[in-house]
Amino acid sequence: MRYEVTRSRYDLNYDVVVVGAGSAGIAAAASASRAGSKTLLIERYGFAGGAATTSSVLAYCGLYANSEEARPVVAGIATEILDELRKLSVPANPVRLKTTGNWIVPLNPEALKIALDRSVMNAGVAVFFHTVVSGVEVFEGRVRSVDVSGHFGRIRIAAHAFVDASGEGDLCFSADRGLFAPQTKVQPASFPIRLGGVRSDWALDRSLFKTAIAKYNAASPAIAARENGGVQLRIPGSCEIWWMALDLETDPCDVGDFSLAEMKSRECGWHLVECLKETDSTTFKDCYVASTGPQIGIRESRRPRTLAKVAARDILEAFVPDDTVALGGWPMEIHHAPGVQEYIPVGGAGYFGIPIGAIRTPIENLLVAGRLTGADDQAYGSIRVMGTAFATGQAAGVAAAMLRPETTNIDFANLRMQLASQGALVDLDELRGA
Repeated sequence: MRYEVTRSRYDLNYDVVVVGAGSAGIAAAASASRAGSKTLLIERYGFAGGAATTSSVLAYCGLYANSEEARPVVAGIATEILDELRKLSVPANPVRLKTTGNWIVPLNPEALKIALDRSVMNAGVAVFFHTVVSGVEVFEGRVRSVDVSGHFGRIRIAAHAFVDASGEGDLCFSADRGLFAPQTKVQPASFPIRLGGVRSDWALDRSLFKTAIAKYNAASPAIAARENGGVQLRIPGSCEIWWMALDLETDPCDVGDFSLAEMKSRECGWHLVECLKETDSTTFKDCYVASTGPQIGIRESRRPRTLAKVAARDILEAFVPDDTVALGGWPMEIHHAPGVQEYIPVGGAGYFGIPIGAIRTPIENLLVAGRLTGADDQAYGSIRVMGTAFATGQAAGVAAAMLRPETTNIDFANLRMQLASQGALVDLDELRGA
C-alpha cells in the first residue's frame, strides 16, 4: 500500500528534498524546481559551494573535454553559474594547466557563493542553511521523510523524492547502512591555502614554491608537501594566490581522526608559508595565510551502492551508453598516496557518458549525485570532480522531479528532453556525429 503524506504528521512537505549544496546539490535543486517541483535544499554550512567554498578547492574540473581544445562537455546549470560570476566582474574562463594539460576554471570563492545563491533563488528553491540530516524514515522501499536539526530544533520533512548530494552520503547512510560496502582505503584529502600579501604583478615562479617545500620537508613535518611544488593559481578578481601542496591520509567519517587531521593541517600549512617567506624575503616579505577554508578538502569517503557504475574501461573507450544522462570529461585522477597522483586520460574525443543507473540507488525514490555517483575505483577519480558533479546533479534533480508516490520508473526519453530544455549536454545523436 502506498502512503499519503499529511500535514498532521509532518512539519513540512516538499516534492523534492536535496541534501548538500555543492555543485551537485545546487544543480539538482535548481533543475528539480525548474521541472515544476516544490524543492528544498539543505546545507550544513551557511553558504553553498561544497569543496570550492568549504575547502578552498578553487577550480572547477571536468567542465571541458580531456582534449587539446577547451570543448565543453557540461553545460546547463554550470554554464549559468559561470555567467553569474562574469556578471560579478569575475573572470570564469578555462585555463589549461601546464603540468597536466587538463582544463580547469579558477574560482573566486566569495563571488561563487553569491553566484550559487542567485542560481537557487532564481529557480525558486527553498534553502535551509545551517541544517543537518539527523534521521530518515524509510517505508516499503522508499524514503518517506527526513528529520533535520539546527538552531531551530528538530523538524520532520516529507517529500516524494530525495537527492543525496552530501559527498559523504549522509542521507543514504541514515536510510540504509547496507548501501555501503566496507572501505579499507580512500584517496587522500588535501589542504589548500590562500596566500595574501604577494604583489599582484608578480609572475608565479614555480621554482620558489619547490624551494620552499624542500626546506619545509627537510624538517620532517607531520604532513609532507608535494615535492613538485604543488598547484599555484591566481584567484580571479583577487590579489590572492591559491596553493595546493599538502595531502594527507584521513578518514572523513571517523570524527576523532578527521578532527586531528584538521588541526595538523593548519599547523603544517602555517609552517609551510613561513618557509615560503624565508625562500625569497623580497617577493614574500608581506605574504600571509589569508584563509584555509572551514574544512579539509575531501576526495573520497563513503560510496553508496547504485544500480549501475561507470567503469574505467568506459572512460578509456569514451563509451556513451544509450541511457546516458550526463557527460564526463576529466581524466581518471587517482591519488595513490599523499603527493602521489596518476592521471589516466579519457579515450576518443575526450568525454564519456554516465548512465542513469549510476545516480539511482536500490531505494526507489533516493537518487545520488556528485561524489556519490556510481563508479569503480579508477573511474571514481574522474566522476568525483565538481564540474562533472554539476552534470550528475542536474540529471538527478530532473529525475527526482519525475518521481511521485505512485511512480517507480523514470521515462528516460522525457528525462533527456527536459535536461536538454535546461541546456544540459545530453544530445546523443549530436555527440555521435549522426
